[in-house]
Amino acid sequence: MSFVFLLIQGPITYLDTNAYFGLRPYVSAGYPFFLRSLHFIFKENYLNAVVGIQFIAIIISIYVFVFCFLKHFHLKIYQYITILLLLFYPVFDSNVYTVTSVSTEGVSFALFLQVIHLSYRVFIQRKFKSAVLLCLFVVILITIRGQFQFLILVFLLTELVLSFYAKKLKLKYIIVFLMIPLSVFVIDNVYHKIIHKQYFSTPFVWTAFVTPVLFVADDTDVEYLETENQKEIFNLVKSKFKAKGVDNSSHKYYEEPIDYNYFFYHYELPTLCNQTVKRDVLDYYLLDKEKSLPNVLEAHFKLEKTHKELFFELLPHVFKKWFKLVFQSFKTGIGGMPIVLVYVLSLILLFLEYVKNQNKLVLWAFFLLLVVLVNRVLISVSVHGLTRYFFYTHWIAVFLLFLGINNFVSKRNKS
Repeated sequence: MSFVFLLIQGPITYLDTNAYFGLRPYVSAGYPFFLRSLHFIFKENYLNAVVGIQFIAIIISIYVFVFCFLKHFHLKIYQYITILLLLFYPVFDSNVYTVTSVSTEGVSFALFLQVIHLSYRVFIQRKFKSAVLLCLFVVILITIRGQFQFLILVFLLTELVLSFYAKKLKLKYIIVFLMIPLSVFVIDNVYHKIIHKQYFSTPFVWTAFVTPVLFVADDTDVEYLETENQKEIFNLVKSKFKAKGVDNSSHKYYEEPIDYNYFFYHYELPTLCNQTVKRDVLDYYLLDKEKSLPNVLEAHFKLEKTHKELFFELLPHVFKKWFKLVFQSFKTGIGGMPIVLVYVLSLILLFLEYVKNQNKLVLWAFFLLLVVLVNRVLISVSVHGLTRYFFYTHWIAVFLLFLGINNFVSKRNKS
């Protein structure tokens, strides 16, 4: 069915596709290298090659994940089928189209499933060779999609929990996990040196982080800024927000509860972030300058530096409003407050159960829930709750539910 859908649909390109293929300074190395390599080999047919390789990667990854990994958990036939359907639905979901979209999601999804597979071999089966392979897969995954940097924190936290209760710190695992950010940093900088003739890390992080801060800030918050440059950029962004009808204090939902305000922010984020906080500020720094590569790079560096300064200068003064917006994003992305409570309570109970019995299956469930929650927190503070940021982990809740059902039935049969 996926193959037939691929033949019918064909490659789908986006603005992001142009950014990747155009080797823009604000995109990291992985996917541009993938696209350019296929273009070098297949010339004008490279888009067909892209979706073909993404199809093969996803099919193989799902096969290995389900039939070589999930066998450890002795699932029922209906449970295997349900998880297979959950893993394949992004192929047909118009929010993602993992196979036919010429974007990072397809390759990232295939890699993410194997990262989860290898994580089990590392944390539960304690195979060090798998830790080295895990490091390699995660480095590739992060260079394609920087969102997955949250995995480093989850790995380190899980390893520390294991070490604490084993009363022995295994430094070789910690060193391998710390090699991930170092390797990503080196690859990122070397890539930009080769393509853009300068060593630098991809400049977009602070643009994403500062956008919700600027959205909730009032015009009077400019008094908290120290330099003239900070004040000019702040006033520029706020004036552009007003001109485009997306300023927080003037839109029609401002007096409504936070969920109304969040949904306004959610749907207007491309205008707020990409078109204003990024593009308009970049144009400001390029004003009256030739758009040569050195000038464009310098403008990107100034933009990112100013946004970082604005984030730390403004956040303490707008923290309450920012937190309400971010928490609403988190709550909406995960499915509502009851689901938040279920996830958080489950995480706490699993941790306490592991402390009590050191059951490895419980630790695995704790690890998977941690992956879900940390990913959603990161997305909430940086962008908005689109399916394409979350679909990677949609199968986890159902998988854990099946483990719980099977465990309950097993204990009941024994009793």
